[in-house]
Amino acid sequence: MAEANIKHKDRVFRMLFGYEKYKENLLELFNALNDTAYTNPDDLEINTLDDVFYMKMKNDVSCIIDNRIAIYEHQSTWNYNMPLRGFRYTAELYNKFIMENDLDVYRRKMIKLPTPQYVVFYNGTERRAEKEILRLSDSFIMPCSEGEYEWTATVYNINDGHNKDLMNKCKIMQEYATMVAKIREFRQKGCDLDMAIEYCLLHDVLKEFLLEHKSEVADMLRMEYDEARTMNHLKEDYYEEGVKDGAMKAKVSLICRNLSAGITAEQIAEFMGEDISFVRKVCDAIGDNPSECDVDEVVRKLSKIE
Repeated sequence: MAEANIKHKDRVFRMLFGYEKYKENLLELFNALNDTAYTNPDDLEINTLDDVFYMKMKNDVSCIIDNRIAIYEHQSTWNYNMPLRGFRYTAELYNKFIMENDLDVYRRKMIKLPTPQYVVFYNGTERRAEKEILRLSDSFIMPCSEGEYEWTATVYNINDGHNKDLMNKCKIMQEYATMVAKIREFRQKGCDLDMAIEYCLLHDVLKEFLLEHKSEVADMLRMEYDEARTMNHLKEDYYEEGVKDGAMKAKVSLICRNLSAGITAEQIAEFMGEDISFVRKVCDAIGDNPSECDVDEVVRKLSKIE
């Protein structure tokens, strides 16, 4: 079996289902979602976008199997823009497919493309239904005829105890859900994350995976939960400062601190609900040293630009 080439900024979900070494997990998940019975992991080609090559665009997991392209995303926060994100991911994956197969979109002959499937796995703390369909058309400013222009995201709630049929068909997903639930339970009790991992090992939850990558997984999980906590604290500060100091100064201040914490412009725009072009404009005005940001000076720069 191939070695897992671990990237320190990856999430555990991406490692479990998106690494070559664990292709059998991805195959099991695909079978569970599609009621298929593929048995050979080598029939599946992982083609996940890497932000190094695709203009900072990086999806969690995607693959091609039997003329179908499956795009799977994991979300721990609810996001109504998932159809738009999936639409962009799929367009980039189709570009990749066209280039790799030396196809010409300007020829008369129709190009045949793998049939897409876009699924989001949600395990945040907000209460959601077992399964929801989000539609890109809901984002359109002007309505269009039903079905004329559409792209959907099928969202499964994978919190422990939900979507039992899917979990029964995909053991790894069930164990992942159990691990996340135990981490939350132990952290709420004030226990260290390592205790949750030890619980999983003792109760055969992702045991083989955790035994092999215990330290890496612990680091990944700390990064995930620390980042989520930081984002929540900064969001609270945003609203408090918005009342106290004025909206623009609050936004600039929050963006400065986010950048200092290593949060990307895309992530900042997402949780602030701001247009990415605005956030990038602020980032440009802040410069290369966000930790030394002069909020008033940045606001003055922005007022001159506008």
